[in-house]
Amino acid sequence: MNKSVYASLFTLCLGGLIVLSGVTASHSKELSNPTKWQSDLLTNKALVGKIWSRKKNDFITPTELASELHEKKYILLGETHDNPDHHWLQAKIIEQLSNQPNKPNFVKPSLVMEMVRVDQMWRLNKYRAQKDSKAIHLGTALLWEANGWPDWNMYLPIGELIFKHNLEVYPGMASRMMSNHLIKSDLFTMNQENKDKLKLNIPLDPPLQKSLVDEVRTSHCDRLPERVIEPMAGVQRFRDAWMADVMIQAATDDDGKKRQVILIAGSGHTRDDRGAPWYLRKRSPSAEANSASIQFAEVTNKAKTIKELAATDPNGKVAADYIWVTPAVTRGNYCDSIPDFGGHKKKPAKP
Repeated sequence: MNKSVYASLFTLCLGGLIVLSGVTASHSKELSNPTKWQSDLLTNKALVGKIWSRKKNDFITPTELASELHEKKYILLGETHDNPDHHWLQAKIIEQLSNQPNKPNFVKPSLVMEMVRVDQMWRLNKYRAQKDSKAIHLGTALLWEANGWPDWNMYLPIGELIFKHNLEVYPGMASRMMSNHLIKSDLFTMNQENKDKLKLNIPLDPPLQKSLVDEVRTSHCDRLPERVIEPMAGVQRFRDAWMADVMIQAATDDDGKKRQVILIAGSGHTRDDRGAPWYLRKRSPSAEANSASIQFAEVTNKAKTIKELAATDPNGKVAADYIWVTPAVTRGNYCDSIPDFGGHKKKPAKP
């Protein structure tokens, strides 16, 4: 990571805390769907493999998508963490954007990963500096599964491209200490300078704030005490703003060269109505024209159109520039893994 970003992230964390006291990456030159999906549910649905463009209000081909992405500064790839096809497609896009030999003065893109905290960067850099370091062991070096992420093998196609193209990786998450302090305290006890910088001083529109609060509540199966839901929604906002901030910094490296930045994060963070793209727009007037958000969306049994699929969204609309539809994954009851934190137990919710 470049020194200027390290310094800025350190200042941000310190400022907040002072106040708060196996799939291999085999990629063709063309962007495409996999020849065989890894996910096991609803693979034969008509929407699977389709890419919807909100601007064109129509389906486009992977080749058309790749062409449009080449011209963007910020690329946001929203995933469902435990869907291997999402990571395979993310890797395909990263490979496309890392291979542009005919582009004058081409600079390889940088990656921002939600799964890497700023306090883990020393692990990442130490491992990559080893002569025998390989992508397959990067998850072990980062204590991947111990930090709650799915099997590293799902992310291995991305890891292999990090090594193949020697891509810079930036932390998409603040330190665990800072997040915990924000949950126990309140987002708005953060010092004003950091709030202003991250645009956390600007409230979300009430319907979007409500949808964020509702998302926190339902994602924990209605088992959270009501008193912690608002602070946790604040932390979600902080995480989105953090990702946008790191993307802005990573877009210009120490050498002064401008580069594309690719965010890999859960789909909630890449929503352009209240996620990281919202903060990019607040920080830079040109960000809307220079960014593209892609949601990798699992098909449902009933949805036959993009409109019907979007209706399953908390806000009932497409919250990205592109929707790339994939099969779904067989899962157990998500709520079985959610303890009762002192809230009101209700009928288990589906993920």
